[in-house]
Amino acid sequence: MKRFRLIGVALLAVFALGAVVASAAQAEEGPSFTVSGARLAAGKTHNILGKAVKPFVLTNTLGTAKVECAALTTEKGVILGSNAGAGPGTDNEITIFSECVNPKGSNGANCHLAPSEGSETVSKTITTEPLKSEQVESVVSGTKGNQLLEEFFPAKGAVFVTLFFGGECSVLATKVSGQVVGESLLDNTSEGKVELGQTAQERTSWLIKFPTTPITSVWLINSSGIGKISKTEQVAFGEKSVQTGTSLVVLANTKFEAEPNATWSPLP
Repeated sequence: MKRFRLIGVALLAVFALGAVVASAAQAEEGPSFTVSGARLAAGKTHNILGKAVKPFVLTNTLGTAKVECAALTTEKGVILGSNAGAGPGTDNEITIFSECVNPKGSNGANCHLAPSEGSETVSKTITTEPLKSEQVESVVSGTKGNQLLEEFFPAKGAVFVTLFFGGECSVLATKVSGQVVGESLLDNTSEGKVELGQTAQERTSWLIKFPTTPITSVWLINSSGIGKISKTEQVAFGEKSVQTGTSLVVLANTKFEAEPNATWSPLP
């Protein structure tokens, strides 16, 4: 009888070991950053700079309200490293949109962007709250795809920025909240999509494009290396919204000055 108990305990140990092995085997290797040929590991950072190469436009789904910004820069942009099997690379930044206008007839007969609700002063600059981003992947037919994406969201709370308007407006203030997802693209004339499984190509700059059809599902790998579908949605003017535009990102030194010859990659 004792012998059978020993065999049972041994079998349980084998099953437990098998479960651990199976769990480890299921861990996914997500996207991460490399700088000058080496993976940016957890605890390591590198400053970045971003600028718009195509105008940014925020539109509500009814098309009754729109904000257009010709320029964009980042402030305190930093990419953060990650270890293998421990989640994706991330980013911290504040985004500053400039040369912004509220097109005539948008959000009212004669409405303009303003520094505060109802102000007659015209504002052309929009500064977001501190933002965070995570490297994620596309979702295809309800499961993980391979296209590399970047999901942006407020570092705290749910609000990217509060927009204020003055003049003859339908809405004098609106919170822009939720998440918005861009595509990681090669910085060349073809703007080719980047996919995991490709040979990592280190370049001096990369593009992030926010498409006209918003990306509403992403594949997110958590710090334990487990991936799942995460829904995304940006809201403005009290309804779903679409943000379009393209930005270029380069590495920067400790003074946040561009490092034109420094190479990096959003792939491990």
